Amino acid sequence: MKKVLALTAVAVMLTACTMPASYLGGALIAQTVEPTLVTPNTGTKTGKACGKNYLGIFSSGDMSVEAAKANGKIKTVASVDREVKNMLVVAEVCTVVTGS
Repeated sequence: MKKVLALTAVAVMLTACTMPASYLGGALIAQTVEPTLVTPNTGTKTGKACGKNYLGIFSSGDMSVEAAKANGKIKTVASVDREVKNMLVVAEVCTVVTGS
């Protein structure tokens, strides 16, 4: 029983490092879309830029608004959202920009 508790504690500590900040708090498994910015502008184009974290050890990706704008060929921003996905050992955060 002590071994199971010790292994569980170690697993939680390792996966806790992969949890991105969220308005809903930390969760071992999560999938949310969170609003970041809304402007009076409108548009139908969408651009997305993502970054990933593995075990809280290695992170990569460009999740900037500029990268999302470039991916969607957007010049005028209407809104910016953040998609957060956390699946125990891998976390992904994407910036989603809409506009024209």
